[in-house]
Amino acid sequence: MLLKPLAAGLLWALAGLGPWSAAPLPARAATRQGAPVVLCVLSPRVEPIDEADASGEVPTAFPTLLVVEPLQQVRVETVQGRLLWRRQAAAGRPLPLPLHWPLPPLQPGQTVLLRLQPLGAAADAFAHVRLRAAGPARMASTASLMQTLGQRGEAWMAAINRALDKGDVPLAWALLYARQAPADEPLLFLRRQVLQRGCGDGPPMSKGPTPAVSGLGEHKSSEIDVKTGWQNGDAMAGQA
Repeated sequence: MLLKPLAAGLLWALAGLGPWSAAPLPARAATRQGAPVVLCVLSPRVEPIDEADASGEVPTAFPTLLVVEPLQQVRVETVQGRLLWRRQAAAGRPLPLPLHWPLPPLQPGQTVLLRLQPLGAAADAFAHVRLRAAGPARMASTASLMQTLGQRGEAWMAAINRALDKGDVPLAWALLYARQAPADEPLLFLRRQVLQRGCGDGPPMSKGPTPAVSGLGEHKSSEIDVKTGWQNGDAMAGQA
């Protein structure tokens, strides 16, 4: 029997990092096969929609998948369950991540289902994440923005800042993990810090040459229990 996940959206605080006083936390997705198996989805930005699924609108035709925990299988399916793409790791070994979009570009409004199986999970245990491509104008705007940014790391950081200032976390995370983003140290440092912190239960953020990302300081912690609809904490502004 296929077991769908329990997903919970969270926000996280980054301690001791100046303007990084708080930031949007990636969402969790979980399956149940005996004890819960939990995944922390860093990218794309997703939120819980019910007891079974997490969902996110992606502003790019080529989203990047990044999960904190090791995965042994990733499946991309239509919402009707037709398999579009699948990658299975060798026995006992995790898939390499991040995983850049392996299919033709998402079309505006297109919805696909990601089924994510943690390393060592039961054969029928998958976390489900529904991805919905944004509308034509937003998709075109993101593509144009990325092309304009080129290989200038400071331009990418500024664009991430602007997106967060507007509460547009999906765009900020799409930029942060974009395949065409330059291997610029501030961007790489930011990615390492996000991965280290995970969904809020990782080790404290390390000190370092913290990039100035002012918009992160405007988001407050919030935890949503999607089984009961109960929410604790202040709601995050914008789309986060």
